[in-house]
Amino acid sequence: MASTKKQKDKKKDFQKAKLKVGKTKAKPSNYTDTSFVAKTISLPNQSLSRNLDQDTDLIKRLSLVKHHASTTRKETLIHIEQHLPDNPSLYKQILNAVIPLIIDQSASVRTALISLLNAASEKQTNLMELHARSIILYIHSAMTHIVPEIRNDSTKFLDVLIKHGPDSLVRSAWIKTLKSFFTLLNWTLSDSKQSVSLAITTSSVTNNSGKSKKQGLDSLVRFIRIGAFANEDELSKKRIVLTAHPLTTKYLTPITPQPFAHLKLFTTELSSTNKNTVDKTIDLNTISCEDVETRKRVLVEFFIPQIKKNLTNLIKEGGEVGKSAKTLEAICNEVLSSKIIED
Repeated sequence: MASTKKQKDKKKDFQKAKLKVGKTKAKPSNYTDTSFVAKTISLPNQSLSRNLDQDTDLIKRLSLVKHHASTTRKETLIHIEQHLPDNPSLYKQILNAVIPLIIDQSASVRTALISLLNAASEKQTNLMELHARSIILYIHSAMTHIVPEIRNDSTKFLDVLIKHGPDSLVRSAWIKTLKSFFTLLNWTLSDSKQSVSLAITTSSVTNNSGKSKKQGLDSLVRFIRIGAFANEDELSKKRIVLTAHPLTTKYLTPITPQPFAHLKLFTTELSSTNKNTVDKTIDLNTISCEDVETRKRVLVEFFIPQIKKNLTNLIKEGGEVGKSAKTLEAICNEVLSSKIIED
């Protein structure tokens, strides 16, 4: 009797219930009613979007510029560019975080950084002037980098400073930038056999393509133009602001260093103190080049002779590189002629 009952119970599990017309199927015991209607579902502990301040969120994202994936670094730079803050105090943190990417191995990251620096400079007018000293350190590192692609892109970052922070650039890094250009273009600053052999050795391992040469020469032309020639527009504005009386400037603090250079008072001699030194440019590291006259004098006495000597073969090559070399030679001659007129 018991066995037949068990068999009937087992058969019930596999039998399909025949429903009568108009009668719904019986609901299981664990059924949950979902017929209610709600406009929102509140999950406070699982919220996908937090109500953070936009500037705070931007600062938190800065850590992603050190991410191991180049795609993440690039997307972070693009996000920062699209959400640049209005608060000027935040730009110091942003620049301190992104400036090391000047020597990043990824070309897309470097391109995104150039776009970010241009956008930030347009939003904050004097941004590059304030941070030129820290930015130029990484640019010099890029100009002398072992990776050819990083060296080739270094002039693009330099062009950002030339466009948005020229005054601070030439005042603080005139000589070092000119020396870095010589390294970038595989030129020598002296005629010694040691330096010539070093240049030949480095030329065999560097990638001096026509495009990179032209880019470096054009950037050098722009750099010399802003450093060796006074900006007449800025000078006229200063004259309009300061000139209240013809003798006003006589009683004001000089706006340029070495104001008594024409009298040879309190000036630093540019010639080498040690006649036995192989490289006569070694003393240039101690020279302050904050005024146009000093920059022009350093350029004429130490750099232009070597520049013109290295341009000879480039001009003979012709093409786009030859045109850029001729432009550089023309501006060197212009500097020489203006120096002769001043003397």
